[in-house]
Amino acid sequence: MPTNNPRVNVTFSESDDEFIQLICKDRKISKSGLVRKVMEDWLEEYEDMILAKRAEKADEAWEKKGKKTISHEELWKRLDT
Repeated sequence: MPTNNPRVNVTFSESDDEFIQLICKDRKISKSGLVRKVMEDWLEEYEDMILAKRAEKADEAWEKKGKKTISHEELWKRLDT
């Protein structure tokens, strides 16, 4: 059964396209491959940022309720013993 991969059309300025072409030639990769890799990297970084913000909000909510929290490092120390 064929898979349906979502696609997005992107328009770049001439100067950006020239730069993209140089990168692609240097790395021996297609434009779509380069753009996909850049977006995957950006999305991963953005996801990490969003998750960190959620964790901070959860930590603040716990502290407001008077519940004690520990750092990530402290948790690992406790797990190692």
